[in-house]
Amino acid sequence: MSAVNDFRGPRGFRSLIPSDAWAALVQQGVRSTHHARERVLHQGQAGGWVLLCLSGRLKVVYSEPDGRELALAVRGPGDVIGEFSGRDGGPRSATVQAIEPGITYKLPDERFGELLQRFGLESKLDAYILGKVRESSAHSWQLAHRTASARLADFLAALIDVAGPDHPCPATIAMSQEELASGLGLARSAVTPVLAEWKAAGLVRISRGKLHVIDITSLRAFSEVDVSSSGQNTAR
Repeated sequence: MSAVNDFRGPRGFRSLIPSDAWAALVQQGVRSTHHARERVLHQGQAGGWVLLCLSGRLKVVYSEPDGRELALAVRGPGDVIGEFSGRDGGPRSATVQAIEPGITYKLPDERFGELLQRFGLESKLDAYILGKVRESSAHSWQLAHRTASARLADFLAALIDVAGPDHPCPATIAMSQEELASGLGLARSAVTPVLAEWKAAGLVRISRGKLHVIDITSLRAFSEVDVSSSGQNTAR
């Protein structure tokens, strides 16, 4: 059985900048706590501020008018959220929803920009944003070519990776099978047999509204080799 690495250092934008600069950004913000499934940013809403994530995992979701949703990314402690609108002045391009309880700090775009300039962090933010763009390119490829099991394994691994160094249970994902399937743009019927297979193999444990990853190394192997030869996103 393989556990999550005990060593988990700072991540996200926080990992790119000095600790005193991150502390200054946080100190200038307004603290807010959020509950599981609470929406902290809304697609189509005007921008004007960024959020600095201190704790708790979140998912970035694109929604269609008919209610269909697709998870574009996951974020966690150390991430800046909502900075795209501050760069181009456009509305929010996606909704950000909490997966679990957490804490963010809200900082107006103008003040955020002033602090970046004071600490000489503009290039660091550019690198951080480019990293997100590269991530979205890989995500698009996965939608077209990866099977349901590979996409689910990638999603769970990403959720563990963004948990941050202080998370008490990074391998416990507070999402139901329905939420996991919806976030991946799949029917629940495509996800349920995959999870049943993984449960039987001792890779995961499933409880009401939660999933606990027991063997992350084996799950990561699915994302490395499981590619649909037909380009169809079918369950394995």
